[in-house]
Amino acid sequence: VSSLYLSYTLDNDVLTTEQRQFYEDNGYLLIKKLVSDEDIERFRKEFMRICKKEVKVPGAMIMKNEALRSQYGKSEKVVNKVQDFQEDEELFRYCTLPEV
Repeated sequence: VSSLYLSYTLDNDVLTTEQRQFYEDNGYLLIKKLVSDEDIERFRKEFMRICKKEVKVPGAMIMKNEALRSQYGKSEKVVNKVQDFQEDEELFRYCTLPEV
């Protein structure tokens, strides 16, 4: 694949051409075990605290998938994204991990 068609990733030795193409086509890339299980669990817990409104994050938007409401009611399982969470130090730490 020519890098001419890869507009969202850079030529380097971090990702394979196949990984870059997958990201270009799908908008995400899954790399298993990139982040430790311990960190993932800490981020998951903080995400759940935000969803349950146990912690208030200034400016954060909690996005819900209303199609799941009939299955999960008002539980945190209907939340599919938390946006603008940079004021939450623990969850934002994910964005600053060298692995990421």
